[in-house]
Formats: sequence, structure tokens, C-alpha cells
Amino acid sequence: MLKVATILVVISLAFAGVYSIMTMAVPKVFIEGTFQAYTGKTLDSIQDEGYLKVLLNTVRHLSSFALATVIAGFFFLFGAFRKIQPWAWWAMLFVGGLAYGWGLVNYAIIGSMFNLIMHAFGTGVFLLGMFLPIKLFFGKKT
Repeated sequence: MLKVATILVVISLAFAGVYSIMTMAVPKVFIEGTFQAYTGKTLDSIQDEGYLKVLLNTVRHLSSFALATVIAGFFFLFGAFRKIQPWAWWAMLFVGGLAYGWGLVNYAIIGSMFNLIMHAFGTGVFLLGMFLPIKLFFGKKT
């Protein structure tokens, strides 16, 4: 059970890591759907080139924070989660839940379908990996 859960959480962390790296590398692809959902326009409609540069730089910066969170998640996973330490389960749930949950709700509200689908997939895999071994973490101790 713990092995399957670990694999699922590794998949969700790897997915989040790739998503973060892709957002850093080509932020315009990920911003486009959100920008259209908010404004009904394309990014190319931005007349001020400086504004677009700031927007892209900010997204890259936030992606670096996301990647740092993914790296921290791997340390939680391989340092304590696999040793069935309850604090690690809570830490993983908080970090992953905050990252995936906020994105899921945010993109559902604004209607950015590409990002919503990406977050829905990640959230599903992550939550399955978290709740599959819950009895190991919080079941009766004998």
C-alpha cells in the first residue's frame, strides 16, 4: 500500500516539477489561456511590451517557487513519508493540497481549461497517493 502511494506521489511531484519547469521555459503558453479567460483577448493584444516582459518574468519567478516546493516534497516523501511518520503525511497534504488545490479552484473559477485540466490530473493522482495509505499513518497502534 505504501509503495503504491509513494509511486503515486512521485508521479504527482514529477508532474508538478515538469509543469513548473515548462512554465519557466515557455510561460506564454501557460499564461495565454488564463489571460483569455480574464480578458477575452490574446497576449499578443498587449500593446506595452514592458508590461508583457514583467508578466512573463513574474510567472517565471513564481514557477521557481513552485519548483522549490516540489523539491521539498521529494525530501518529505523520501525522508519521512516512507517511514510512516504522521507529520510527513500532514506536511505533504498541506504543501500538495495548497499548491494543487489553489490552482484547481483558481482555474475553475476563471475558466482556464488547459490549466484546469493539468491541475485536476495532478490533484487526483496526488490525493489518491495521500489517502491510499492513511490507515498506515493514523490507524490503531498495537
